[in-house]
Amino acid sequence: MARLTAYGKVIWRFLEWFSTQLGLITGVLVVIMMLAVLREVVGRYILNYPSDWSIEFTCYLVVGMGYLAGAYTELVERHIRIDFIHVHFKGKTKNMVDAFIAAVGFIWCAVLVWQGGILAWDSLVTNACSETIMMWPLFPSQVMVPIGASLLCLVLLGKMLKNIAALRKEEE
Repeated sequence: MARLTAYGKVIWRFLEWFSTQLGLITGVLVVIMMLAVLREVVGRYILNYPSDWSIEFTCYLVVGMGYLAGAYTELVERHIRIDFIHVHFKGKTKNMVDAFIAAVGFIWCAVLVWQGGILAWDSLVTNACSETIMMWPLFPSQVMVPIGASLLCLVLLGKMLKNIAALRKEEE
């Protein structure tokens, strides 16, 4: 049992590290998106030379940012929750509620992995492209859904197991 706990701690530390790295990458994507939007604003309103690519490019970046940052956001407990209710829970009740919330989130993310994976795979196989003038491939942005949701699944599973372990510890 102690060996399993040691492995669990190593896996959890890796998830924390990896999620933090994805959070940093997401920050870089925000800067790239700001530059693309700035280029579009300057090009359109100052130089009278709008681009064909910046709006679609920023939409793809938003998808990547949203899904890649999900695990990090969950790790630092910044996802939306009803704090005015959650603060009233203590001890065993809080652990049970947190384990339940993590389980529901895990199920939701598992569906995202499954359906997002099907969609991304279909886009890859059929070489699906956007219907804009740029005709960019859809796969790179669509594959962010199952990748980000997979990592969020692992974080939620880890949180669920930590809360269950805390419940067991309280019962002893």
